[in-house]
Amino acid sequence: MSHGSSDKCEPNFTPLLDLVLQLVMFFMLCANFVMDQTSVEIKLPSAIAARPLDRSEEYTIYLNVNDQGKVILASSDQYRDGNGELITTLDNQAQVEVFLKRRAKEDRSAAGPAGADKPLRSIIILRVDEGCPFEKTYGIMKACRKAEYLRVQLRAKKSD
Repeated sequence: MSHGSSDKCEPNFTPLLDLVLQLVMFFMLCANFVMDQTSVEIKLPSAIAARPLDRSEEYTIYLNVNDQGKVILASSDQYRDGNGELITTLDNQAQVEVFLKRRAKEDRSAAGPAGADKPLRSIIILRVDEGCPFEKTYGIMKACRKAEYLRVQLRAKKSD
């Protein structure tokens, strides 16, 4: 006795294929958002001992510093000044301090009244070009401290 038809039974892979394509698109979008925050033109210095990025940090501010000591802002961080001019780079320590104080104000308001006495939730990741003078890097680090950001990390690539 035979149950069912004698035709070949083939599974339907269309829903599986749809799911895989959606996952591919999701990861492509995620990769683009991460690449938007980092600048390709920054050549990181080499370090003997370097730790990988901590992916558990939710709130990060990337500051990409070129070899002249100017901070290149990610497109999501760019803003317009009082004259309506688009600001894409911060040229000195005072501009960095003003930018970070504005971001600190946003951090405090996002944390709500319960987080008013706690340290700021964001971590600043400095991606400094290897040709940048230390005086410029130190000035940016001082601006971070004046804006009350206590968690600042320098990025480097691990030398072979």
